[in-house]
Amino acid sequence: MLNPQPDDETLAAIYGETYFIGSDEDSLLEQGNALKRGTAQLQLAEISAYIGARVAADTHPHMLEVGCGLGNFLLEAHAAGFDVQGIDVSTDAVATANAALGEDRARAGMLEEADFKAGQFDIIVLADVIEHVRNPKSFMQYVRTLLKPSGVVFIAVPSLDSLSARLMGRYWVEFKREHLFYFNRQTICQLLKDCGFQDITLSPGQKVLSLGYIIGHFKQFPVPLFTPALKVLERLLPRAPLSRPMQIVASGLNALARVPPHPGK
Repeated sequence: MLNPQPDDETLAAIYGETYFIGSDEDSLLEQGNALKRGTAQLQLAEISAYIGARVAADTHPHMLEVGCGLGNFLLEAHAAGFDVQGIDVSTDAVATANAALGEDRARAGMLEEADFKAGQFDIIVLADVIEHVRNPKSFMQYVRTLLKPSGVVFIAVPSLDSLSARLMGRYWVEFKREHLFYFNRQTICQLLKDCGFQDITLSPGQKVLSLGYIIGHFKQFPVPLFTPALKVLERLLPRAPLSRPMQIVASGLNALARVPPHPGK
């Protein structure tokens, strides 16, 4: 964990309108959105395989994405037949998400302060979220209350087990002021078990990225040696290979788990 943690005012400043990579450069932001929709498709395929493809297609499960950002995952999930809602701390991001969706399916605020009802959702998605919360255990216990019996949680989180973490050591790109907790395969499983989830499955955190987007990430979150080297590479390479999408395992892992079918089980 990060100790001491930034105060609320500092975190609010971090999550401003320029938080998302490419926020000040339309072409990079557009590229980032397309890549995130590609990643969303991979994640939705995992979720559908876990709950059953027919269930996903036929029953329009009620899904909440926490930390919905600019709405890329919501767009893909809605197109895939899920009944979606989203919530994010950034009012700017929520406005963008709702504009993309064409209706107000996302709201701004903190999950614990929203008026969602107990047992309201079939699926809750936490992609790059759990590392940002101040108390992961109490947060996940609350998430559990919002899920129906047999409801499913999907988590994507940076992993200390990842190759990038081992290679970069203390310069790991995921060591950021807004990342308050860090997990590996063992601790994310333990967290889920402690919060009453079962049937836990883990998989490598595959994402769709481009070299240009990766370089943009290292520019926004500078890392000694890596950032200067990538800037040089960016100047040397033509535009086509920089923008070419590629499916890779980056820095994270994915976890799926479900609430027991009956309360207290």
